[in-house]
Parts: sequence; C-alpha cells; structure tokens
Amino acid sequence: MFGVLKTLRKFVPALIRRKEEDDIYSAIASFDFKAFQASIDYQIIHKNFFINALTHRSFLKSKGANGVKFTSNERLEYLGDAVLDSVVAEYLYKNFPDSEEGDLTKYRSVLVNQRFLAERAKVIDLQKYLLAAPTALKSIEDGYDTILSDAYEALVGAIFLDRGYDAAKEFLNNQIFKKLDVKWLNQFDENYKSKLLEYTQANTDFIPEYKVINQEGPEHNKL
Repeated sequence: MFGVLKTLRKFVPALIRRKEEDDIYSAIASFDFKAFQASIDYQIIHKNFFINALTHRSFLKSKGANGVKFTSNERLEYLGDAVLDSVVAEYLYKNFPDSEEGDLTKYRSVLVNQRFLAERAKVIDLQKYLLAAPTALKSIEDGYDTILSDAYEALVGAIFLDRGYDAAKEFLNNQIFKKLDVKWLNQFDENYKSKLLEYTQANTDFIPEYKVINQEGPEHNKL
C-alpha cells in the first residue's frame, strides 16, 4: 500500500505537468494565424516568434509550464522596445527637420508611451489573440494598458526577428506614421507641468509650484 502511494507521489506530478504542457500545445495548435496575419496586415514567416510575442506570463503560470519549453513575451518586449525607439527616432528626425531636439523628444515620448501603444494594439485587435490567463484578459477589459502595450512591443520584436529592421519599419509606418503630423502629436501631449513651466518662463517672472489636490481612478491609472 505504502509502495503504491510512494509511486503515485513520484509519477502524478509528472503526469500533471505533461497535461498542462499538452494544454499549451493545444492552444498553440489551434491558433488562427490566417486571421492574425490579416489583423496585423503582415505576412508571417516564422510562426514561433509570434506565438512567443503573444504569450503573457500569466498564461504559462496558469498552465503550470516550467519556462524551459515555453517562454513569455518579456524578452521580445525588451527587443521590440529598442527597435521601436530606434524606428520612431529615425522617423521623427527625417520627417520633422524644423523641430528642435526638445520637440522631437516630446513627440517620441508620445509615440512610445504605454497608453498610445495600448490603443494601437486595440486597433489591430491584438487582445483577441493574446495567450493569457482569464484574470489578465479581464484587466485589459478594465482598462489596464500594460499587458497590451507590452504585447505590442513584443510584436515589433517578433517582426524584427522574422524579417528584419526594414520590415519592422514598414509595419510601424503602416500602423502609426502614415497620418502623423505635429498637430496630431500635440493633441496627445499630456505633460501639463511642462506646458505650464514653458508658459510661465516665457510670460512671467515666477516658477509654478505643484500640489496634488485630489486623485481618482484605479491604482494603475489615476487621474
């Protein structure tokens, strides 16, 4: 009897891990690449990069994966962030020749900030294709931007690995740059402190003081 229990303790965890890994393989096997390619307007060569880009760490945790065979999109997010910064900086430098360094920096901050990238992710329905735990998907519905913006950066990283820097530039040009102008960028400028400081320095002799009077909204997105 005790021998049977000892054997079960040895093999049951392995069987559970195998079942959980099979669940992940099943999710990947059923992934609709045709619909995803149409959604992002991009022809995929290496599918594994994009599965990786769409895999949130909560999905692996919920399935019990050990991180050896299956990895989250965090490393691709890191790569995509660097590619995005480079492409955006190059675009702004070439297309806004009359803008000063400070203006270019402000424009870049708009184009790479979390909220903007999350909105771009929604435009291509990225949330429909994410491999994530139900709690993570619910947080997206509740307006939490991080998961979507991170996935968008990971997607840029996947495109870079799939077909190179020029392909990433083309993707971002189609997704972001085609209708870009200074007026459009300025409407997203939420750095009110900076605007107030610029105005007071130009029109008055005093430096403004800032005080938080009230805050509203969830912890991750206070107003």
